[in-house]
Amino acid sequence: MEPDLRHLNQQAIDQSKAYWGDVALGTVMVTGVVTLAFVANLFAWATGLLPLWLATVLLGALTYLAYTPLHEAAHGNIRGREVRFRWLEDVCGYLAAQITLLPHATHRIEHMAHHRHTNDPERDPDYLIHRIGHGEMLRTLLRFLRHLHAHVLTAGTPRVARRDKVRHLTEMVVGVGWRIAFLTQVPVVEGLVLLVVGYLLGVVFTVYWFAYRPHHPYTSQQRYRNTNSFVMPAWMTPVRWFWMGQDLHTIHHLFPRVPFYRYRALFRDIEPILHEQGTPVLGLFSRAPIDPDSVFTTGPTTPTIAGSAAHRSDCRVRRDHLLPGNDPSR
Repeated sequence: MEPDLRHLNQQAIDQSKAYWGDVALGTVMVTGVVTLAFVANLFAWATGLLPLWLATVLLGALTYLAYTPLHEAAHGNIRGREVRFRWLEDVCGYLAAQITLLPHATHRIEHMAHHRHTNDPERDPDYLIHRIGHGEMLRTLLRFLRHLHAHVLTAGTPRVARRDKVRHLTEMVVGVGWRIAFLTQVPVVEGLVLLVVGYLLGVVFTVYWFAYRPHHPYTSQQRYRNTNSFVMPAWMTPVRWFWMGQDLHTIHHLFPRVPFYRYRALFRDIEPILHEQGTPVLGLFSRAPIDPDSVFTTGPTTPTIAGSAAHRSDCRVRRDHLLPGNDPSR
């Protein structure tokens, strides 16, 4: 019997509700740690405690990590259902924006357009990133950075209020301003290498791993098929942690109000539904679809590659449990 995909979709939606709503203290902690580490890194290099190459690499890593709080704030994930904590969400967003140079005040506008029109060549503002697959990394990166600002500042976006454009420009002036002030206190050439090269390293990682790989090959606009998730070998667990949940980017696009640190648990709970819906689950390196009977969950949160028939059997049992007509609660 063919599964009722609408029924499965509703089951997934119902299960996702348990994973969001409270204040995302984990994201608040990430914001604080990344902000303090970013400032400490600049200070450590300026005072000779860190060599330029190491400070540059760290700045790139922190730039990538800072995008997650900015991204979460754009979705309202930090405050959850607690509207009274909107101020806390804004604090996290504005701090992260100073590191990423993507204004918190307007990032939601561009990003929500991406969610509404994912992989649409005409309406998805992130679609131009697909050119990375044509060997145009640098050109695409520069065009995309320009586009992120032009999307909210040009006359072609009349729905952006004037006050939001003013806030956008104000955040950029502050972000560029303190960087110029920093350069007046350190050797200019080395300081530029740190700020510019480090920033670009972070942007490249963000655009490639947060935006490009999860949507490649940009061919589907269907809800369950427009975004990829990835299976990573166990030895890459530290990389997966650094990726901040985006190896399961599918979960974010399906349920954008769920905080990033809960993607994995939700993935575990609805993996059978994802399989029935045809969601792409790919090998990170092979980029090939993974047999659903070779994907399972070990412990509470870690999808890996199956190594035993027992685990494959457990995966099939959970899948059967979620098919129409097998709901034990009825």
